[in-house]
Amino acid sequence: MRRIVVRAPDHLGDAVMALPGIWSLTTLGPAVIYSRGRWAKELYAGLDVRDGDEVPADADVAVMFKPSWHASRQWRHLPTIGIGPRLRYRKTLAPEREHRRDGYARIVVAAGAEPPSAAVFSPRGVPAVLPERFVALNPWTPTRTARWRAFGALARALDMPTVAFCGPGEGDAVRADLGTVPVLEGLSLADFAASLAGCAVFVSNDSGAAHFAAACGVPVVMVHASTAPETTGVGLPIELPTRLWCQPCYRKSCGWGTPCLAVDVATVLSAVTTILGRGASPP
Repeated sequence: MRRIVVRAPDHLGDAVMALPGIWSLTTLGPAVIYSRGRWAKELYAGLDVRDGDEVPADADVAVMFKPSWHASRQWRHLPTIGIGPRLRYRKTLAPEREHRRDGYARIVVAAGAEPPSAAVFSPRGVPAVLPERFVALNPWTPTRTARWRAFGALARALDMPTVAFCGPGEGDAVRADLGTVPVLEGLSLADFAASLAGCAVFVSNDSGAAHFAAACGVPVVMVHASTAPETTGVGLPIELPTRLWCQPCYRKSCGWGTPCLAVDVATVLSAVTTILGRGASPP
C-alpha cells in the first residue's frame, strides 16, 4: 500500500470535478487530502482532510490538482504529478485543450489508479422545508464576468415554485435581485444535497454550486459568459448564439462592459422548460 497525498483544489466546482479522481486514488493506499476550502471536510467525508497550507513531510505519490506555482514549490521535495509547464512537477503532464475533469483524470491515471467515473455526492443531511417540485436558482457568484443578471426575470417567467440557494453572506444581494423568491443561505453541503430532493432543474452561473448539484443527481442548466462549457461546463450549457472575439477569457473583470453576459432570458427559459417537459424526476 502506497501513501498518497493530494493537493485538492480550493474552489468548490474544481473540487467536485476532482472528487472522482480522489476516490480512485484511495484504491492505491491511504490518502491524505489537503485543501483550503471551508467545505473540504464535508465534500471529502470519510477521508483524512487537512489544511491546504500544511506541507506533507513525505509520500509515495503526491498528486497536484491545484495548478499553483506556490503549491508546487512547497511540495517540490515530493514525487509530485501534475499538469503544467515543463519541469514544474517531478512528473509533469503536458497541458491539453480539454475539460478540467479530464485533466484531473489524466493525473489520476499517471499516478497508477483506474480512470475515474462521474462525480457523485451521496451524503444527505437535514432538508429545508420546500415544495415537492421546484426550480432552483443559483444567481450569485463573486466573479462579475460570470454573473448573469437576469435571474429575477427568469423567476418571474417560470410557472412553478422557485427557490434560490446561495453561500454565506450572499443572501442580501440575492434577495435584492430576486424579490420575493425564497432564499436559502449558507447550508452545509449535506443539507444542501438533502434540500435538492425536490429540485427538477438547477439553473446557475458557472459555479461550484452547479457542479455540486449535478453530483447530487440534479439536472443543471449552466449559463456561461467569461467561461466555456468545454472547459468547466456541466449539464446543459447556455451561452450567446455566437461567441464574442474575447470569449472565453476567464478574467475576473472586463473593460468592455461584459457583453458576454447578454444571454437572452427566453433562451434559458426554453432550456428549463425542455428539461421539465422530459419529466425529469428529482433525485
